[in-house]
Amino acid sequence: MRKYETIFILDPDLEEEQSQSAIEKVKGIITQNNGGILKVEDWGKRKLTYQVKKKSKGHYILIHFMGSPTLVSELERNYRVMDAVIKFQSVRLDEGHTPSSEVPIPEEPMGEESEADLPALNQPGSGPAGRQG
Repeated sequence: MRKYETIFILDPDLEEEQSQSAIEKVKGIITQNNGGILKVEDWGKRKLTYQVKKKSKGHYILIHFMGSPTLVSELERNYRVMDAVIKFQSVRLDEGHTPSSEVPIPEEPMGEESEADLPALNQPGSGPAGRQG
């Protein structure tokens, strides 16, 4: 069996019991297909980067599990037919992979680029339109 991570986004307008029911259904699919659940994280409601099915927010759930490739196929098939799920993604984790929640978050932002470091845009001769020849 391999390690996998699946994240799915539920409709934010669902009642709490409907959300829990959807999560339990996903967990049930994993266990019924001889998979093992390693960790379940409920990230709560967050703003989406872009609208999905006319929703600007979503309820994020992350599950780490052990299973076979056929289990992932079955899980994704069920995601597609569940009305509560608006988006999903499943990935196989490497054996030496640290789960995303255990990766330390840097305290300082990575180096910020100043305007002097960026290439000049719209300067004469800097782009295809400005070339003369």
